[in-house]
Amino acid sequence: MLNKLPLFKTALFLIVLIFTFILRAHNYERVPTSNHLDEQLYAWSGINLVETGIPVSWSTLPYPVRSEVYKGEVNYKGGSPRASVTLYKPWLDEPPLFSLIVGWFAHLYGANRNDFIPSSYIRIPTVLISTLTSIFIFLIAKKIGGFWRGILAMLIYGTVPIMVFAARLAMPETLIAFLLTLTVYLLMLFWQKPNFWYIAPIPLVAGIAGLSKPTGYLLILLALYFTFEKLYKIGKTKTAIKYCLYLIISCIPFIVAFFLYGMHYDAEIFKIIYGVQSQRPTGFGSLAWYFITPGVDTVVLRDSWFVFCLISAVYFIFTAKEGIQRFVTIPFIFSVAVVMFTGGESDLLAWYRYPSYPFLAILGAWGIEYLVKRADFFTTFFAAGMLLGNRMLLVNAFRPRVETLTYRVVFSSLMLPSLADTILNRDWIKAISRLIIVVIVATGIWFNIKYIYNAYELECQSKTCPMVPTTPLSRMYFPFFWHFLVLEK
Repeated sequence: MLNKLPLFKTALFLIVLIFTFILRAHNYERVPTSNHLDEQLYAWSGINLVETGIPVSWSTLPYPVRSEVYKGEVNYKGGSPRASVTLYKPWLDEPPLFSLIVGWFAHLYGANRNDFIPSSYIRIPTVLISTLTSIFIFLIAKKIGGFWRGILAMLIYGTVPIMVFAARLAMPETLIAFLLTLTVYLLMLFWQKPNFWYIAPIPLVAGIAGLSKPTGYLLILLALYFTFEKLYKIGKTKTAIKYCLYLIISCIPFIVAFFLYGMHYDAEIFKIIYGVQSQRPTGFGSLAWYFITPGVDTVVLRDSWFVFCLISAVYFIFTAKEGIQRFVTIPFIFSVAVVMFTGGESDLLAWYRYPSYPFLAILGAWGIEYLVKRADFFTTFFAAGMLLGNRMLLVNAFRPRVETLTYRVVFSSLMLPSLADTILNRDWIKAISRLIIVVIVATGIWFNIKYIYNAYELECQSKTCPMVPTTPLSRMYFPFFWHFLVLEK
């Protein structure tokens, strides 16, 4: 793959990959907030599994009273972060695999299982996993739109605030996002050349995803669709049936393992919890809720680049051609449909949406290519109106917004050449309009990078925020270049 690219392209790929990795890692334990209680679900369960062999964690589900082992405050060494929780033993809200991953890191760093587990320990695996996700985003986008779309998609995934912060959180959906991109890439290879060995690993991938969170098992449905569709259309119906049976049968042991895990610890609790989980309220407002509440956790984050990616997704869902382009649009629709069926229509639990974010990044890159290629009055208006919007994230009580007059003058100036082109229709004016859109994109990415690099300082300027130990990973910075990212005093 990469060894077939010219040296310049390989170097550029590595530069973008390393740059976005450092940006994702910088202060990863502080933003999102280190007192994120939902991460503790998996951290406590995992570290207890590693050290005692029995999962213990908090829950709001109707566990029997006999399983309650503690009710009260849990803190980090007597201070913040802290939370009031009810702990249950055994804790069977979720399968064990992701808990074991983050619990092992917590144990490795010497965390006390009776304390609030520092985010600096449990987010390490997700920061690393998200780097693998970036690589597969590049590979998928490159197959669909070429090298430059791959680079742009990887850059978007590594610089759009919601996507970067989501990639840090110690939640199983971060792992599932990677496994989904891996599955899609394998299916793309199969679509280009129907070789059994391309789909052979997919049951294992879906099994790992399902043992991290039950919705992960649904990855097999995507594989079944693309496998059957490809073979059926080339007249190999019997082979399609055989391959689909392989996918289904090979996934069954992982589902059985999940049920055996729950029944082993407590069959009564397992049945109660999954009876409740399977009846989560959903409804026809779920899709609208997805689009109007962009976020990382339980709070809406006004990320204009993320909104741009959503708009691009809608556009290309309706306009993308048949063929390989469907390997972006259909997985995006699939991942959103999983949210609609499992995440409710009013609960803002944004981590349910994380598996859709890699495909949003690709669709966003596709959208930017479209803006630059068309470079007319309408695309300039859309670019200037959306892609500079994250300048507002650099505002707090001590850092002012853009002055009204400045905004009006700059916006009007950006629009002027494309407006003139609607009358004069000159190639040189079109070239200026295209250059303006490129500058807008570059400036918008710069705003994103600066915000992500300084998000903790912006949020916690002149106020107290929870602090946990740092790690060499979280202290990473850009040599020399970091001076330009630090906020002015």
